[in-house]
Amino acid sequence: MNEADILAYILRRNQDFIAKATDGLSHAESVLQLPGASNCMNWVLGHVAVYRDVMLSGISQANHMTTTEVELYNYNSKPITTGSKSSSLEQLLATLQKTYAALSEWLEKNPEAVNKETPPDIQIRKGETVTEHFAFLCWHESNHVGELHALRELALVSLGKG
Repeated sequence: MNEADILAYILRRNQDFIAKATDGLSHAESVLQLPGASNCMNWVLGHVAVYRDVMLSGISQANHMTTTEVELYNYNSKPITTGSKSSSLEQLLATLQKTYAALSEWLEKNPEAVNKETPPDIQIRKGETVTEHFAFLCWHESNHVGELHALRELALVSLGKG
């Protein structure tokens, strides 16, 4: 298995888990907060979408999030709560599907290109390759996708199913 296959595998696993974690949930359930300073499901999904766009920028592909969405879901943005501005759950899931498809297609068609350097203006570390850039961002995404399990349980409890 080459680097492109490994990266595609991680993204596919994350995308599959996102679909399972959000299955049957409403937008209102996606903005429920756990106690403490945690993020809601809606913010986690929007945040993942923002950083998938960062991956797409690293391979000179089109972004899918608007400037307003990036402001809502970027690092250090305000929490998304029941009464705050947010993208709908349906819209976030559609964006995640589009970004997943774009990344998967690129990785499949360009397996050797993962060894090229990412554009200097988006590098996390000087001289980093696409593989190094994606590896960090896939780790970041997987970390946040892991939060979805508890957030789904919270939504199920609110539905009286937990």
